[in-house]
Amino acid sequence: MSLRDMDSTTIKTPTPVSKAKTPSKPAAAPEHAPLGQPSGVQPTPKRVGAQQRTRRKLIASFVLIFVLPSLIGIIYYACMASDRYASSASFVVRQTAGTAPGGSDLISSFTGITASGSTASDSYIIRRYLEGPDLLRKLDSALGLRSHYSAPEIDYVSRFDSSLPFEDFVTYWQRRITTAYDNTTGILSFEVQAFDDDLAMRMGQAVLEAADALVNDLSVAAREDSVFFARQEVSRAEERLRRAQVALRDFRTARGAVDPTLNVQLDAQLIGNLEAQRAELQTRIRAMEGQIDEDGPVVRQMRREADALDAQIETRRALVGQPGDRGNGGTDAGALGEFESLTIEQTFAQQLYASALTSLESARMEADRQQRYLAIFERPYFPEDAIYPLRLRNALLLAGATLLIWMIGSLVTYAVRDHLR
Repeated sequence: MSLRDMDSTTIKTPTPVSKAKTPSKPAAAPEHAPLGQPSGVQPTPKRVGAQQRTRRKLIASFVLIFVLPSLIGIIYYACMASDRYASSASFVVRQTAGTAPGGSDLISSFTGITASGSTASDSYIIRRYLEGPDLLRKLDSALGLRSHYSAPEIDYVSRFDSSLPFEDFVTYWQRRITTAYDNTTGILSFEVQAFDDDLAMRMGQAVLEAADALVNDLSVAAREDSVFFARQEVSRAEERLRRAQVALRDFRTARGAVDPTLNVQLDAQLIGNLEAQRAELQTRIRAMEGQIDEDGPVVRQMRREADALDAQIETRRALVGQPGDRGNGGTDAGALGEFESLTIEQTFAQQLYASALTSLESARMEADRQQRYLAIFERPYFPEDAIYPLRLRNALLLAGATLLIWMIGSLVTYAVRDHLR
């Protein structure tokens, strides 16, 4: 073997080479791993089908809950909704004079409790009245609201079904009138809506007139309540005075004397005259003693006259304290006491009646000072533009509400499904 052959053999001999272990390259994770599936796990066809069904349900719910209602709302408010005209007014319930109601209204604005004499309570009464059935009956009778709100040219959503009962009509009316009351300023406002501009203005005027009439009725009722007890007292005092006068008249008719005290005075005066005559006669008798014979005719005559005067004086004195009638020369002491009692009762009844009349007049003056009235500073006007419905705002609100409902419903659905797994 030659050298060349040995070299070539040497060169061709393989030399052992140590094989270094190279790290194996990890498998790439799928680009779109399903939610809740570990990375590197290949989805099965069954799982892929479930995910696709879930995605289709989500899209379908999005269309049904958000897209369709929003589209219907946009079409309705843009093309179908009927125009509504509005007429409004604002006023304040005020009190003429007397105690100012501002203090009680200010306290009620903080405490929420309205005083009985406060104009705030009247404002709340008016507010309830404007939304109540009594006013609606009057307006329906005067303006024909039921036929107007149920007209066929009005869209179906805004139209009132005339076959429904009156209670449903009251509910519908409360959606067509808006009232607001400010506790701080005491301003009461209302707004009425109609599908005709002229009718809207006439409705506003009619509602304002009804509110004014209600305030006047409340004022009259409060006035009557404030003088009611005073009038009752006057009636009782008048009846007592009448009974006293009738009793005194019957007494005078029965006794035949206008005033028994005058008879007593006449009797006393007569007795005094008789006593004076007797005293004068006795003085003359004493003066003649020792000058003429005591048994003389003159002295006997004078003594007889003195005895007659004494007897007459005793008789008159006895008659004053004994029952009898004036025609027989007697004066009834009991009748005199009865007459004095009747006179005192009549005098007291007259004073009581005069005091009751004074109290009634004071109550009337106080009621007049507390009379209430409407201070109107914004009257209904003729609407030139239909401001309702608020088409853009209502469409956006409907879209936002449906989107919010869909989002919340989707979150709740996925949360419940994950919890069940």
